[in-house]
Amino acid sequence: MTAPRLRVTDEDGETWDDPSEQQIDRLYAGLNLRRRFLILDRLDVPEAESEQHYLQAALNDDLTVVLEYREGSGDRHYRAEVDEPSDQGGAEIVMPVLLGWANGRPGWRDSLTWVRWDATRERPWN
Repeated sequence: MTAPRLRVTDEDGETWDDPSEQQIDRLYAGLNLRRRFLILDRLDVPEAESEQHYLQAALNDDLTVVLEYREGSGDRHYRAEVDEPSDQGGAEIVMPVLLGWANGRPGWRDSLTWVRWDATRERPWN
């Protein structure tokens, strides 16, 4: 048996190894104000880089979405915002990004404006 290459985790800590596109779609569609985020982790990276290759989708209170991805070191950590609520067209923007990243498709970043993740902005309490 081969080791999983992708793991999805929800806010409740439930995990799915190597989910299908349909599973990822259902998991994203199931996000709500009590279960706000999904994290997609790459498991097929060198052990020294484990937990440093991920894509996260998180719902804001108004159902808009913040996406965040990291590809190794902290200087390869980015975020983007989808200003349309998920139930009003935002999902059509988010899903190609999630599925493209999960499957390593070229161009998965192209539909959004990504900015470097800034700890001062993202975690002002530190």
